[in-house]
Amino acid sequence: MTRVAIITGGAQGIGAAVAKQFLQDGFAGVVLLALSEDRLAQEAKALSKLGAVVTLAADLRDNATPDKAVELALKTFGRLDVLINAAGNTERCSVEDASVDAYHRLFDVNVKAPLFMMQKCAAAMKQGGCIVNISSMLAHGGPPEIGIYSASKAALVGLSKNAANTLKRKGIRVNCINLGWANTEGEHALQTGFHKQPENWAEIAGAKVPFGKLISPEHIAGTCAYLVSPAAELMTGAVIDYEQMP
Repeated sequence: MTRVAIITGGAQGIGAAVAKQFLQDGFAGVVLLALSEDRLAQEAKALSKLGAVVTLAADLRDNATPDKAVELALKTFGRLDVLINAAGNTERCSVEDASVDAYHRLFDVNVKAPLFMMQKCAAAMKQGGCIVNISSMLAHGGPPEIGIYSASKAALVGLSKNAANTLKRKGIRVNCINLGWANTEGEHALQTGFHKQPENWAEIAGAKVPFGKLISPEHIAGTCAYLVSPAAELMTGAVIDYEQMP
């Protein structure tokens, strides 16, 4: 398989799991994009035994980042076939207490960044391609403290469906996953920090849902692998609610 992918949020959690899955599936290479150069280096080292990995430490809020990511993919591998927008800002703020700065931080990472990553990557996908955006079940609403996050993820859902309609004549498929409650590094930090939950919060929460455990990054990696595979070659504009519906 000669395909090459750019994965945002690739230093941990879902992004890292997707990168591992793609390399195991035979991708020619992956470009991992995240803020932390150290974490990217650690992840690239762990994945290097599976295939070719290059990294870009950059801020998705920087308007130059999408161009840099695409340039790196083309310079290193000569092609680009897949984009996974897995990065996200999960900052807590409600309709009642949101600041202008918090609004911009959330929408810059959760909406603006995916938009311009899609724009730049689509222009480089000369053989057609696949895009998967990771949204959230909270796009449907949610508790008060995540009001602006919910709004940003709802915007990403609408953007994904429109992008699918826009890019389909170029052979580029765009699908979206509304992620339910998942046990990731980022969620662990939120639960133990902001929500003051114990270290074993995931085990406690998992015992309360129908299948006895929370969603893992590997579950979502498998779904992404399907969405970019030939098995889903006629599937575009889909929004998958990945949740146990407790």
